[in-house]
Amino acid sequence: MIEIKKLTKTFGSLVAVSDLDLQIGAGDIFGFIGPNGAGKTTTMRILVTLMEPTSGAVFIDGLDVTKKGKEVRRRVGYMPDFMGVYDDLKVFEYLEFFAAAFGIEYRKRKAIVDGVLELTDLVSKQDALVDSLSRGMQQRLGLARVLIHDPKVLILDEPASGLDPRARIEMRELLRELKWMGKTIMISSHILSELEEICDRIGIIEHGQLVFSGTPGRNPAPAGSPEQGPRASAGKRAPGGGVAVGPAADSER
Repeated sequence: MIEIKKLTKTFGSLVAVSDLDLQIGAGDIFGFIGPNGAGKTTTMRILVTLMEPTSGAVFIDGLDVTKKGKEVRRRVGYMPDFMGVYDDLKVFEYLEFFAAAFGIEYRKRKAIVDGVLELTDLVSKQDALVDSLSRGMQQRLGLARVLIHDPKVLILDEPASGLDPRARIEMRELLRELKWMGKTIMISSHILSELEEICDRIGIIEHGQLVFSGTPGRNPAPAGSPEQGPRASAGKRAPGGGVAVGPAADSER
């Protein structure tokens, strides 16, 4: 479903992503792990056609993202690490606005919005102002927004960031339900333990290079080797028992 071949992205002399090869199968949840500045967000922005690669090729559902951008965007739902919201709108109005932006027919919008509200457990908040929602509920609203046009692929950039433990559990359960519905999900984090319970495969990226890729819980091996798997010792122990992969940088491009 997602195929990345020799992807490189540079910003002047800065190499954000270097020679990245990656494949994610249809219906899989793939965890993209790395510290701030590792290249996670840059890779995701290229996948969703918000940024052009310097070299290499990226395909989603067999479509080249640099040549078939419009078709790719119909198949992808992208949730950035920080999503601006319209604070003076109610939750239902917010989702109806994006349904219209996606070109969904007026007569179908209410049923679709009702559906994503139920899926994300926001029915009781549909008349609340977006600005009044907790951080966890705003993250669920962001996920509801990317589901409006029923995409095959979800690209989620640190959706659990800033959530309390209960909200993190609720987010994991929602992702499991989306997998059951057949969605292909790529989700990023800088803490390994946040993702290893729900992911079919995990990749660890540092300094723009994929250093490990494989099934959670297996013995580690370098990316590209026959036996691949994540390594908990690749990073320092984070507060709460998680593994923070690599040193944190000031920012991620």
